[in-house]
Amino acid sequence: MRSLVSAILVIAALVLAAISGPAVWTERNIVDQSGFVALAGPLGANADFQQALSSMVARQATAKLNLPPELQGLAAGIIKSTSQSLYTQPGYPEAWSETLRRSHTLTFDPSAQQQGSGDVHLDVAPLVGLVGAKISADTGVSLSTPKQVLVSLDQPTVAKAIPVVTKVGAAGQWLALAAVLLLLLAVAVARRRALTLVLAGLGMGVVALAWLVGTGSAAGQVSRIGAGSAVVARFGSELAAQAQASWQWGIVLGFIVAVALVVVGLLTGLLGRGRAT
Repeated sequence: MRSLVSAILVIAALVLAAISGPAVWTERNIVDQSGFVALAGPLGANADFQQALSSMVARQATAKLNLPPELQGLAAGIIKSTSQSLYTQPGYPEAWSETLRRSHTLTFDPSAQQQGSGDVHLDVAPLVGLVGAKISADTGVSLSTPKQVLVSLDQPTVAKAIPVVTKVGAAGQWLALAAVLLLLLAVAVARRRALTLVLAGLGMGVVALAWLVGTGSAAGQVSRIGAGSAVVARFGSELAAQAQASWQWGIVLGFIVAVALVVVGLLTGLLGRGRAT
């Protein structure tokens, strides 16, 4: 009976561990604003993404910036030229980070998403403002820039999943703590504690392997975000690559825990046999 209870507790601990690892990562890198900005920030320096971003900002700037009549004939060329050199401007890194912060708020703050309910949006107003400021400096004409410029990612399914992602992320640390407590309880009630530790370690190895396989699948799903828009598609694919690289530490940690449990189990067994003899 004790062996059965111990086995059930080990399985429960492994299930919670399998969920808690990705949940903790999600909380720190997706739900948390500073973590998301750190994760997605390098995208702004990616040459392919910059090209797509410049084209999108040019379209938004053309629609949102009100140039005076004397510049209307040159408006398209001025805006396109300025947008293409957007990432060379001194204020670009700050504008890109602010774009990410605003977009994160739109996604995870229900009150802020009232204007974009049912979808995920980027707010590129800081980038459009940077274009407007450069045009003003070059032409001597003062331009007013919009406070908000929303670009839809056309991902209603992702938008619906956000509340679930937020709740699971918030529970990640508690799930990890519960997994540890269940494992300790399983070892405490087990008849053969050394074997229990070894089996728990092997199970943790399977969990880490599942994370490794699942990461590739999840990255593939994220990379298909915004297939109809060049900038959104590039954003999805590059963000998936960044997330996959970031999560490697979790997979490595999972394998380390697995090896540690197996080693402790084997040492416990050897020590037990030594005492018996």
